[in-house]
Amino acid sequence: MLDVEVPRPDFVRRTWMSLEGLWDFSFDDNDIGLSRKWFLNGLPEPVKIRVPYPFQSRLSGIGDESIHNIVWYCKTFKVREDFRQARVLLKFGAVDYKAMVWLNGKYLGEHVGGYSPFSFDVTDYISCENTLVLRVEDFHGDQARGKQDPRLKPSGCTYMRTTGIWQPVWLESCGDAWIDRFQVFPDVKSKGFQLYAYVKGRINGLKLRLKVFLAEAELINLTQEVEENPIRISAELPEVCLWSPEEPDLYTIELSIEKNGAVVDDVRGYFGLRSVSVVNGKIALNDKPIYLKFALDQGFFPDGLYAAPNVEALRRDVEAVKKLGLNGVRKHQKPEDPRYFYWCDKLGVLVWEEMPDWGMSLEYKNLNSFWNEVEAVIIRDFNHPSIIAWVPFNERESVGRNIEHRRFVEEICLRIKRLDPTRLLVDNSGYIHVGSTDVIDIHDYSGWKGYKYFKNVLLKRIQSLKTGEPKELRITVEDFKYSDQPIVLSEWGGWGIKGFRPIVDREVYVYGPPVADECEFLTRYRENIKAIRECETLAGFCYTQLYDVEGELNGYMTYDRKWKVDPEQIAKIHGTIGF
Repeated sequence: MLDVEVPRPDFVRRTWMSLEGLWDFSFDDNDIGLSRKWFLNGLPEPVKIRVPYPFQSRLSGIGDESIHNIVWYCKTFKVREDFRQARVLLKFGAVDYKAMVWLNGKYLGEHVGGYSPFSFDVTDYISCENTLVLRVEDFHGDQARGKQDPRLKPSGCTYMRTTGIWQPVWLESCGDAWIDRFQVFPDVKSKGFQLYAYVKGRINGLKLRLKVFLAEAELINLTQEVEENPIRISAELPEVCLWSPEEPDLYTIELSIEKNGAVVDDVRGYFGLRSVSVVNGKIALNDKPIYLKFALDQGFFPDGLYAAPNVEALRRDVEAVKKLGLNGVRKHQKPEDPRYFYWCDKLGVLVWEEMPDWGMSLEYKNLNSFWNEVEAVIIRDFNHPSIIAWVPFNERESVGRNIEHRRFVEEICLRIKRLDPTRLLVDNSGYIHVGSTDVIDIHDYSGWKGYKYFKNVLLKRIQSLKTGEPKELRITVEDFKYSDQPIVLSEWGGWGIKGFRPIVDREVYVYGPPVADECEFLTRYRENIKAIRECETLAGFCYTQLYDVEGELNGYMTYDRKWKVDPEQIAKIHGTIGF
């Protein structure tokens, strides 16, 4: 299978070089770096930072939690002569928030957005010995920042900031014509797929070769002339293995560009053959109803914040979901590192991928910048079979009373459906739904009040969705017409357990009174699950949350991923209630 140490296991180029490790780093609190040309003259009295960890994190080697809105990075590195024989691409997984980039004193450009990838063709600027410089602005103003807290000391359900580089930085060597990206549209009914391959550079006289493997067996080997861009190929699979949480079979795909029989560029990745749809008010995977059993996962780490300490940490988080007897996660307010999604694909964990809209006003001036980030994330993550839904917004209550805000949400949702009609859309998680949603989801933390109360509230919420009454429980715009969309309880629980304290300096934040111990937690959990299951209209649930984050102590695990409750007991509850 693919090497998960690469930055993008779903898109691997043969020749690449990591730029992670120690860089020079300086704060620029007085914003003097540009005028003094630090990009040419070097950083004054720099300290060392370990990339890709943000300076606020311990793993960066700095661990400074005070506010610094402008920072600079500098990396010197050597490149082998053979690496530079063709074209060289410089790639960034994610840099929060606005990055300006120079290589050997030449300005490459800028990128705005803290969660989306970007790259530059540096062929004309790279040499054997190189100096790469970044200036990063992160003012945490009116911008999409997810659960990052702009205050000096975070509290509640927002957390420490991540500024600057927090995903891999690397170089790739490719031909004069190269594969920029590809998208696979699986078709379960026809037992095949359609491939769109996007090529850059000189495309005259080229052929695209496509190979598909299942395990080690080659299933497809065909070529097509490059006459259009994107190149479209339809193919039927001679051996069909559908992807599902129970059997997460993956097909390996190899693409190469050939000219006069020689390979100019090649990449490899993978895809899963699966479909996502709505059938009779339920979510269906491969045309069969599936009940969602999710946990909320916010993607924070005590030592690295947004950046996982290593790939194994990402794998362990996915494995924890399986141990709990769950089949998925709601990736909350954070488009995650692609290596996380690889493990979801590989191990069979479904994902709702949520955009980081918190912190951004829904004023029209922000629409295009937000869309640019959403579009880039969806394009990057398109081939992950584990991702079954896009969630662009969370708990935007103002949508119900402000027409500009409503139109903002509706426009983003319309663009998402045009870009990716193959997945479900959850327009505004929790509230207020505007009508463009494929799934309606509910947030309710009243389960601590007991089985009868919780069940009654859930039934009333479902009734309100269908009839509009009671109005005080409405989570849709007034003119919303329910049309048999699946209804998911996508936030509930949130309980603390007495005796647990934050492992960082934060005030405790939980929903409702904490339980006395693990035994009481399991009792309450069992009763809540029973109430959820008896609300037969519900198509699934998502418990808050997989692990504690800073002061929010409501996870199955602590912030440093130690179990607070026995996962086997939780899995047993899921099994005995009848899911």
